[in-house]
Amino acid sequence: MTRVSENSSTASLKHSINKAKSKMENLQLKGSTLKSVTRPSDNPLSSLEGLALRSSKSDNMQFLRNSEHAVLSLTVTETAIEALTEILVKAKEIAIAQSSDLYNPDVRRAVANEVHQLRNQAISVANKRVGQRYIFGGFSTLSTPFNERGEYKGDTGKITVEVSKDFFVPINLNGEEVFFSNSATSPHVQRPAQNFPEILKNDFPDEEIPEFSGRDLASTDEGFESRDNIFSHLETLAVALENNDPQLIQGLLERFDSSIDRLITLRTRVGSISSSIETSRNVIDSENLGKEERVSQLLDADIAEIFSDITKQQSILQTTYKSSQGLLNSRLIDFLR
Repeated sequence: MTRVSENSSTASLKHSINKAKSKMENLQLKGSTLKSVTRPSDNPLSSLEGLALRSSKSDNMQFLRNSEHAVLSLTVTETAIEALTEILVKAKEIAIAQSSDLYNPDVRRAVANEVHQLRNQAISVANKRVGQRYIFGGFSTLSTPFNERGEYKGDTGKITVEVSKDFFVPINLNGEEVFFSNSATSPHVQRPAQNFPEILKNDFPDEEIPEFSGRDLASTDEGFESRDNIFSHLETLAVALENNDPQLIQGLLERFDSSIDRLITLRTRVGSISSSIETSRNVIDSENLGKEERVSQLLDADIAEIFSDITKQQSILQTTYKSSQGLLNSRLIDFLR
């Protein structure tokens, strides 16, 4: 018969009590945090997957903040283009009315003052800001893009923002494409075939290929590229009104139409970018919801199960205390009886 020493029995009881207390402490910690995994060693695979999901969700939250900034910039840009379009529509209405012979020179000179104010409004729109950033300056967002003469001082840079994983969108339009347009970017191409000489040879097999040229009404010097300039259109209209030149006024109508069409095209582009950002936001919100659900499945505790286990462990701990009470409280006199 093997002899069991008192020290061995005491150590065994203490080990059982500490083990029961440790389990109880772990269950109480899970109950207070409502997490089934309180440390990585509890479930390494679930912990690793949970960390990856949380990291991805953190990235998505940053993408959503980027989207908010992008939508703000695009909204201000669209509002500015809308205001600029209204200015050109008003100028076109003035040109249509004043191109007839119903008005005398005095009336046209008086209306020229209104056109000057329209040009000042266009300059104000061109220098619009979001906070301290100019929206039409390209990369030069901290300096005024247009001076009082309507000269562009910015660049043609495109600021892009990542609104989802590897998806970048431009959030600005530079002043070059909004207020100026050369013949290559104009929405109205008088003869598209001029860019394809082989087509023209088929159209004119026995003739010389005709040359196509265009010149802005506000441009008088040779060597200048054909381009629509919103400021020059407004200034030319004001000068024509002051000089009582109805033919020049009538000739500006097509230029105003071209500029208005270009602004509508740019506004459509801004709207399409905003729409893509909104779609990206919806996808991210859906992904975050799915990831949050998956993290909950991996790490969250079952409340009913946790409190049931706590109750059971309390009973086990109490039984352990009672079973060890007689031995731990024994004295030497008890063994001598």
